[in-house]
Amino acid sequence: MEGAWSPKLTSKASVRDLLELLEKVDGIPFIHHPVDTVEGLFDALRRWKQKQYARYSLGYLAFHGEPGRIQVGRRSVSLEEVGEALRGSSEKILYFGSCSVLRVPGRDLDAFCDLSGSPCVIGFTQDVNWLESAALDLILLDAIARRRDPRDVRRWLVKEFQGLADRLGLRVCCASTFEGPQIR
Repeated sequence: MEGAWSPKLTSKASVRDLLELLEKVDGIPFIHHPVDTVEGLFDALRRWKQKQYARYSLGYLAFHGEPGRIQVGRRSVSLEEVGEALRGSSEKILYFGSCSVLRVPGRDLDAFCDLSGSPCVIGFTQDVNWLESAALDLILLDAIARRRDPRDVRRWLVKEFQGLADRLGLRVCCASTFEGPQIR
């Protein structure tokens, strides 16, 4: 799901190209769903829980963000509200491709995982450069698609991309294994 990156109608910025590249190169299927209202976001999250979308176990939420919130149109939505919309959707991993959303206490992420049923939440703890974060998004989305267990992805990222992940403030938090503000 992706929000608008600019109020200009001529803006072409989108994560769709990243998703298309992953599909073309690695055969990773995706659904790209533009979202411009809070109601549209909640509707898409609720529909994503349906059995017909079970094979889409990773939700990539690409929006502007701030600590604990994503920006949808002119409104902001809290992690708690996202978790409530996903209530009971176990096995859905969430990746917030948004500035600073995961700059919150670990207990807030624990509560989010408990509420949503998500085994893992991934995102940034600081404001990020769009192109740098897009590069990491590409690497991370590919890794998650290839390695089912997010803990394996975390270990691989530490080994191969620690510098970039640290610079962008990437946080990978798996339920009951929260390990602080950085990947470890």
